[in-house]
Amino acid sequence: MRAVPACSSNISARKACALALTALVGFAALPQSAAAMPAPATETRGTNEAERPQPDGPTIRLTYEFYGAGLLLGTLETTAVISETDYDITTRAATAGLADSIADAELESNAVGRLTEDGPAPERFRTASDSRFGARALEMVRNGEGTFDVSAEPALEPQQAAALRSGLAIGTVDPLTASLYSSLRPADRACSERVKVFDGRRVFALDFKRTGAEALSASNQAVYEGDTITCDLKYVPLAGQSREWKLQEARDPSPPIKLWMAPFKGAGGKQDILLPVRLQLRTPFGSALVHLTKADISGEPMMQASMSHNR
Repeated sequence: MRAVPACSSNISARKACALALTALVGFAALPQSAAAMPAPATETRGTNEAERPQPDGPTIRLTYEFYGAGLLLGTLETTAVISETDYDITTRAATAGLADSIADAELESNAVGRLTEDGPAPERFRTASDSRFGARALEMVRNGEGTFDVSAEPALEPQQAAALRSGLAIGTVDPLTASLYSSLRPADRACSERVKVFDGRRVFALDFKRTGAEALSASNQAVYEGDTITCDLKYVPLAGQSREWKLQEARDPSPPIKLWMAPFKGAGGKQDILLPVRLQLRTPFGSALVHLTKADISGEPMMQASMSHNR
């Protein structure tokens, strides 16, 4: 297997690698909310979008498909515009097939912030979901105390409000920014970092661990074939989780998410970057495989000789 580079120090390479990882953060939160796959954003209070223009940079789009027992369970699309100083990331997901008949869920999340010498600085995170289990909406805006002001519907549960008051959310990033933050780590720390995250209700850490290498073959669901590196992504609860969830985890701990990462060409085709091309995780519907089926930069396919076909 040829050497597989990690997210490079090159800014254009880091942009696409960062976008790819946004999907992983959403997946890591699945055990926390069986009803919450993504939904159209509802009106929320916070920063006026008109006050902040969209970053001037290439538009990166990734599409993933979820499968369980060979059946399509859902889709996830992530779009980001990332400049040298700012970022705007949106993820949309929806159930399909069997999962649709059970949950009929949609979700949309958005994060905006700035890129600084010290790393990403989130300014606002919004998410809204709708399913047969009910509608949920949340907005968190960074305040001057290093944490977030949160408005949520339904309101925060007592343990969630206590987590926010405890100060444990200070220094955290939102779920979408977390992926950007982790991708900006030095290359020699790829799949080895811990990122501390606050989603407006819970504080948790995402622990990455590199585990080896594997060659993948294309299938009816999988588009990518070729060499990959493998990583584990573990969700570590820190505050705000419910007693019921803790008891369930004690009885049946959630396994790490397994990631397969593969090299692609960044903007201009001059820089190798890593994208997650396959994931294995446990969902409320059982074990699922997630496949990258499309990767574009400003409308042009990201170059990867081992992509077996276009969709």
